[in-house]
Amino acid sequence: MKAKALIQNTNSVFALIITCLLISTTFVKAQNVIKMKKKILFVVTSHNEKGNTGKKTGFYLSEVAHPWETLVNAGYEIDFVSPAGGKAPVDGFNLEDAVNKKFWNDVVYRRKIEKTMKPSEINPGQYVAIHYAGGHGAMWDFADNVELASIAAKIYENGGIVSAVCHGPAGLVNIKLSNGKYLVEGKKINAFTNEEETAVKLDKVVPFLLESKLMERGAGFEKSGLWQPHVVTDRRVVTGQNPQSAKAVGEAVLKELKDQQVAARLTRFEVKPGYQEQFTNVLSAYISHALSMESNIMAEAYHEEGNSSILWIIERWVSKDEWKKFNNNTQSKALLRLAEAALSKPSKGINVKDLEPISKQQWRSGANKADTQLTIMLFVDAKAGTQNIFKDVYHIAMPQFRSEPGVITYQLSELEEDDTQFVTYEKFRSNEAFQYHLNFPPIKPVIDYLNTSIKKQPFQTGLHRLIALLP
Repeated sequence: MKAKALIQNTNSVFALIITCLLISTTFVKAQNVIKMKKKILFVVTSHNEKGNTGKKTGFYLSEVAHPWETLVNAGYEIDFVSPAGGKAPVDGFNLEDAVNKKFWNDVVYRRKIEKTMKPSEINPGQYVAIHYAGGHGAMWDFADNVELASIAAKIYENGGIVSAVCHGPAGLVNIKLSNGKYLVEGKKINAFTNEEETAVKLDKVVPFLLESKLMERGAGFEKSGLWQPHVVTDRRVVTGQNPQSAKAVGEAVLKELKDQQVAARLTRFEVKPGYQEQFTNVLSAYISHALSMESNIMAEAYHEEGNSSILWIIERWVSKDEWKKFNNNTQSKALLRLAEAALSKPSKGINVKDLEPISKQQWRSGANKADTQLTIMLFVDAKAGTQNIFKDVYHIAMPQFRSEPGVITYQLSELEEDDTQFVTYEKFRSNEAFQYHLNFPPIKPVIDYLNTSIKKQPFQTGLHRLIALLP
């Protein structure tokens, strides 16, 4: 018996060592991922002449410096690549601009811009975003660079951001995704306009007109007047019209990156009879405290209509770290302790990623006193290969749903563990508003998809009608 106990103890120690090693390895890998996730790739031109005019050009300094300042201040490291590598020619060299001067006098980044990497030296997996800076030189060496287009496509399809400003969108015109479509197809895009090109008398000099070429590729081109700042963001593609838009492009990229860090989670509880009132009170305390935290975006608690034993927490935090930090507080620990006795089965947590996310202010917009709020969650299990169709259908319908009479909030999210699984969050002012929604003309393509392209029919089996626990 002693020998058997010794073997069992030895096995336990061995298992503990292996577990520690695995945890240590996982931690190191996680740390490496965190480091990788702080890098952004800037693309600058190698071309230094405006056609046959004899006039010099290059990357436009402010279109690098202004986004650079915003992103570096937020903790991101910038790398530089150009079609030919090496020293990048510069245009718009105005050191009276304080941000330009700050960039140009930065020893580290000055060295990087004078020793840009070649596309062959780039590993797309290291970057969370790629930014194409403008300057007229981009019109000659961005569009047809196959290596750069491949790098950008990989960053984008890894979930990263693609941005460009002024003539920088020349780099976007030939980027194709793995589905064979152009990156810009069906997206709202902005760039140096035909009118601006004519105003600088280079419309006959550049190899193509950028606005026209982007529209040929299927982009929905948006623009403002000459030299007016204009930035467009559409499904992780950020574009700006001219040098005046450079700072705002950097800010829009930063917002997109922050949105990607959001921790969005749904938690389902199945409560035993006799514990419902107690569990509801503890859940309410959790939600109230969460809403008081600056790092919380939204937190709501519900029970299912017709079954008050099924409860849900729906929450979003600015990051997973902040959510984990909150879960060490008194209210969270009280919820966990009670759950051990009060639940008929373990709680189920579902991590999701919001598609076309909304702001904290939009999440927190609530019902009016006269409303009889109804919240709908619909879980959708798409057939493999059709999930992008589902996203495209919703992308078209979403703005109309969000502005629909009777809608408070509308969000489509993707389950983190499986990109074929989705959940909608639809908050209505009343059941009547929900019934109106079901007959709202823009919903027809969505219903058509749900009736033909999900794994289990009818789709209504994935629908949950929720009643708020808190006003």
